[in-house]
Amino acid sequence: RGAPGTPRRGIARGSPRVLARGSSPPVMCGAANSTEDVHASDDASRDAAAPDAPAAPNKPSSGDDAENAEELAAMLAALRELRGEMKSAIESPLMPNRQQRVLELLRDRPALAHRCGVFPDVLPSLAENNPPVAAELLLRLARNHPAPSHNLPAHFDALVCMPTSLHSMEVVNRLVSEASELLPDDFVRAYVAECISACGDASSSSTAGASPSSSSAGAGDTAAGQNSPSMTPSPGLGGAGAPISGGAPTSGTSRLVRLVCVFLQLLVHKNLIRSGTDVAADVSLFCVERMRTKEAAALYRLLRQAEERE
Repeated sequence: RGAPGTPRRGIARGSPRVLARGSSPPVMCGAANSTEDVHASDDASRDAAAPDAPAAPNKPSSGDDAENAEELAAMLAALRELRGEMKSAIESPLMPNRQQRVLELLRDRPALAHRCGVFPDVLPSLAENNPPVAAELLLRLARNHPAPSHNLPAHFDALVCMPTSLHSMEVVNRLVSEASELLPDDFVRAYVAECISACGDASSSSTAGASPSSSSAGAGDTAAGQNSPSMTPSPGLGGAGAPISGGAPTSGTSRLVRLVCVFLQLLVHKNLIRSGTDVAADVSLFCVERMRTKEAAALYRLLRQAEERE
């Protein structure tokens, strides 16, 4: 306070007011400083900074469910039909229309080959009664639908162990023609050895069971047959999946030798019999022993040509 008599000093109007310590500044009126606007601004900032929330997964529509149900029903129906046809195919030859239906099922739905009920122990019966069905089944099992069958080696073993015949060679001929890269070397060697052995066994059996007079007549018939054009195997043997045809009926031994020779020619063309291997040596010896047969002589020349190229 000033001395007595000193006039009191006032605060001039319009000058800035000094705030006392601890006091709060006055709240200014206006939209920018309102509490609601501040909170709204903070929420907007947070929303802008936050990453986009993941979208809710799309639920399958009723249409998709209906399509899946129809596909499953069709798959089960096809599997039931294929199993029934395969059971009949193992027991006896199928009519052409039924055989064609089995081939269509295997081609349209390859995954069914793994569940059609054909196991290695019944494959020989299927191959003998319906060779095209057996060949198609093995092709589907060997290819990636959805994966090669774990029973495939056992199926190959069953082919080797079954008697060598026109139908068994027709199955293997189809495999060689369309999927030679899928055939194991062990299977090829074993099957070639089995074919050669079957020809030897047939020759021994026919020689032991023939009388001298019948043997002479048979030899004359065979020699005449070898010079006859009608005895030449069908050229379709080397074609993709073509059946093996033996032409006119002849003695079982001569026909089997000719069929085996034509089949082995296909293996040489596919490079499954390579010169310098034990298989090639066995086949060469087989040809030399049967050089009077036209197909054996042609096979021998083919082996020599392949050896010269290498």
